Amino acid sequence: MLRVRLWDDRLSCYVGSDEVMSCQRVRAPKGKQRARSINFRHVIGSLVMKPGAFYHATLRNDILPDDEWRQLWQRMCSRLAPQLASRLRVNALKLAAEREDISADAKELNQLLLEPGEPDLQKLLNWLGVKDKRPLPDGKLVQHSLQGYDNLMQKGGLQ
Repeated sequence: MLRVRLWDDRLSCYVGSDEVMSCQRVRAPKGKQRARSINFRHVIGSLVMKPGAFYHATLRNDILPDDEWRQLWQRMCSRLAPQLASRLRVNALKLAAEREDISADAKELNQLLLEPGEPDLQKLLNWLGVKDKRPLPDGKLVQHSLQGYDNLMQKGGLQ
């Protein structure tokens, strides 16, 4: 059974006597009834499946880890098409979720976006590990001769 203890500054979750999770307690600002604390690592798997959903997500600003990532999102939206910005943002979050230091990822992505002129999309995609959705090459199929079946039957194969 899961038991949650409420402290002034955190929530501690226990299964039996073992603490399995602890998170910061979030309080609603004055005039608001709800407060949210979303760990992007918990939702990134679903977002990777549909990266375009990030652009229209009502909880988008709550999903982003900190103000540095929010500013980076604004910069991406101003320089890139919305669908591409969403795809790159979700892949950047996925990459950050796999690493410990999320601020280093934000700084490196920021450097790529600050280069003068149009952003080098291929460089961004390569850095984020996004694979191109290229069409499969045209395969040339060679139909074998039906004469081979006739030869097989004549040699005593199937009669």
